[in-house]
Amino acid sequence: MKSYDSENIRSLALVGHGHAGKTSVAEAIAYLSGHNNRLGSVTDGSSIMDYEPEERDRGGSLANSFLACEYDGLKVHVVDTPGDGDFIHDATLAMQGVDSALIVVSAVEGVESMTERMSTTANELGLGRAIFVTKMDHERANYNAVLEDVREVLGVEPVLIHLPIGSGPDFKGIVNLIDQKAYLYEGDSGKPTEAAIPADMEGDVASAIEQMIDSVAMVDDALVEHYLETGTLEPSELRRGLHEGIESGVLVPVLLGSGTRNIAVDRILSLSRMLPSVVGRTFSGTHPDSGEPVEITGAQDGHFAALCVKTINDPFMGHVSLLRVVRGVATTDSHPTNSRTEAVERFGALLHLIGKKNIAVDRAVAGDIIAIPKLKTVETGDTLYEKSPVTLSWVEPPQPMIAYVIKPLSRADEDKVRGALDKLLSEDKGLIQTFDEVTKEIVLSGRGANHITVTCNRMQRRYSVNVELGTPTIPYRETISGNADVRYRHKKQTGGAGQFGEVAIRVSPNKGEGFAFKDVTVGGVIPHSLIPSVEKGVRSQLEHGILAGFPVIDVLCELYDGKSHPVDSKDIAFQIAGRHAIRDAVMKARPILLEPVYQTEVIVPEEVVGDIMGDLNTRRAKIQSMDSRGRNSVVKAIVPLAEMLNYAPSLKSITGGKGSYTMQLSSYEPVPASMQDKLVAEVSRITASDDD
Repeated sequence: MKSYDSENIRSLALVGHGHAGKTSVAEAIAYLSGHNNRLGSVTDGSSIMDYEPEERDRGGSLANSFLACEYDGLKVHVVDTPGDGDFIHDATLAMQGVDSALIVVSAVEGVESMTERMSTTANELGLGRAIFVTKMDHERANYNAVLEDVREVLGVEPVLIHLPIGSGPDFKGIVNLIDQKAYLYEGDSGKPTEAAIPADMEGDVASAIEQMIDSVAMVDDALVEHYLETGTLEPSELRRGLHEGIESGVLVPVLLGSGTRNIAVDRILSLSRMLPSVVGRTFSGTHPDSGEPVEITGAQDGHFAALCVKTINDPFMGHVSLLRVVRGVATTDSHPTNSRTEAVERFGALLHLIGKKNIAVDRAVAGDIIAIPKLKTVETGDTLYEKSPVTLSWVEPPQPMIAYVIKPLSRADEDKVRGALDKLLSEDKGLIQTFDEVTKEIVLSGRGANHITVTCNRMQRRYSVNVELGTPTIPYRETISGNADVRYRHKKQTGGAGQFGEVAIRVSPNKGEGFAFKDVTVGGVIPHSLIPSVEKGVRSQLEHGILAGFPVIDVLCELYDGKSHPVDSKDIAFQIAGRHAIRDAVMKARPILLEPVYQTEVIVPEEVVGDIMGDLNTRRAKIQSMDSRGRNSVVKAIVPLAEMLNYAPSLKSITGGKGSYTMQLSSYEPVPASMQDKLVAEVSRITASDDD
């Protein structure tokens, strides 16, 4: 691959709902650009983009995959992203490494939940947006319905730049409204033949061109004046207006085609010239030492700066960092600094990824996405810079929604689990590993059951570590519903130096404010230097739980009295006194368990909305609203997380796989009394078993 300057580099992420057809579009681009000698397919396992065994087994993307190609004097970076909500963090990371988002929408299903979320994220990140309506060759394809979805659901005005020639299985090409030419496609080569516009389409074409020109002309005053004078715009003016409109976010062009049949996918590459480049974009960050805000401008000139947008542990290359270069130039002799660790790294090979394959290049410039093996300290989200210190901003992964206990199947696997998890967690920032102090087990948290299951499958395949998943753990919390006043004395005499500490505390609810500790003692009854010891003991006990071993939140603790001894009072004595005092106080203040409840949005076909609402009601849901969105119904509800652990298969069963849902933590609410007693009894049983 030859070298390109920044103004001739484009980058785009293929985003949208699961199974909308993103990977098929990426495969067609790979075939068109000569990276594959056949049109790869997700269904038959020949895809070069979905190359992980787990992806082929499930028939869909589970992580970002990368492709760099050349087209008409441009280098184009394409990132194929997952559309499953369990892997939304990977898709979000991808959009932080590109300048545009190509929103892939099925002509059959229309705009779905992940489509909306990805479009919103792209807009928030300041990316240019375009829409590719694929599956135009399917029987029930309806691009007009998609355009209505785009207006209603995405809240943008689509600018149609294609009209289809034929419909459903007879779809065979498009009329490009910009250059007013028809293109027909035969076979799956993706290479069109120019043809005359069908006579029966001339009226529709004229009307669509007029609508397109009306939209594009409004972008620029000079275009408006020229349009009013001449009644039209030349193709070059349309392209300039589209570029300005996409870059400013005012225009969202819509293309029509088919990824699986490679129809009009080449038009995506042609559109690339109208998409924004990195040049002139503003990137925000902070100074790594002072924390002061810093802004840098995308440019090939200037000191090197790049953001790590993905980490891969490759069996052959080892630890590989995917860097998005936002400023400057990198070579194999570059020695940038990691702003997080302050370690100086050394670049060796510079690679462009083509799925799991790679191509070596001599340099990477602003706008490039480059893979670099064996960087010692770099993690996803890190910034690398030369000379001008900066830590680039990035969107943190969303909080996990579900947690499972990870149990090694054999003693030999116990030693290998943590090492394998460390490598998998370095790739996937959406995972969190913790150790449950109550059960003494490893807990793996992620976005959903699929997320955790896929991780365990990778652990077994890559590192030969076999585990089973225990019952999902719910992050319950404890709090108090009343007030209490407790005095506790700790006294220990062992023949030598003794221990003495006495504290008197009051506790009261502190709803929504977390834990607060106040020293209201007077007269120096407890030496000032030992007050922090009391607080340390109190905090330690609350973190480990009191009623059932879950962290205690929303409690105000006031230390109002106590006693000390001139010789025997010391740090450990007042820590112990604090721990016992808070335990007794919480148990007297009517402790309760809190459970996480989630704001849940379920999007389903209208005909099954009654069944969905009935199912949610059995899950202790509080239905908030039901609305229409395009061709679907949207049910919004507040639901306890404990009731949603098996929701994905239930939703699939009710809707025939056509439903989707999203969840976001709303608050913690009291557990029903009957459930609380069972939970406390279960935790007590586990604890007693471990003690035995």
